[in-house]
Amino acid sequence: MSNVAIVKKYKNHTDINLAKEPEVFYLIDNPFDRIVGVLGGTSQVGQVVNSDIDLISITRKGLPKSVVYSLCEVLDISMERLSDLMHISHRTLQRKADDDLLTVSSTEQLFEIAEVVSKGIEVFDTLDNFRNWLHSTPYIFNGQKPLDFLDTRFGIQYVKNIIGRIAHGIPS
Repeated sequence: MSNVAIVKKYKNHTDINLAKEPEVFYLIDNPFDRIVGVLGGTSQVGQVVNSDIDLISITRKGLPKSVVYSLCEVLDISMERLSDLMHISHRTLQRKADDDLLTVSSTEQLFEIAEVVSKGIEVFDTLDNFRNWLHSTPYIFNGQKPLDFLDTRFGIQYVKNIIGRIAHGIPS
């Protein structure tokens, strides 16, 4: 089945899950649909996201814990590693039911990480290329992996800035 045929089987792009159908994800232009796709699609996030206001609304309510599984798969990391990035004990995260809602700060961080992934895929052309870069140790990160910087807002912004530099051909 061609990518166009796969896209047409969806009523809209918000149903697409990056972890399950990466080839379709590359065809999505809407940045909100891409962020939701990184987190497992609207079925995981719980609603369609069409604007920053929708992101704020969901953040205030909280994302369900089930999006953590999707993000772990996309980033190719364990739930324990993601819980470290979120500054939540792994055991606390494990105890939550899949439909339990995360805190505002955890939800905000997951949205920010999803935005980094979306932009990274756009710049590196494929999820695999982006993952390879995310798990590498570029010189500009002083011997650390870009993944290691996704635990704070400032680190996330730094990674976004570096991805932006790479997108514009600036050596990074």
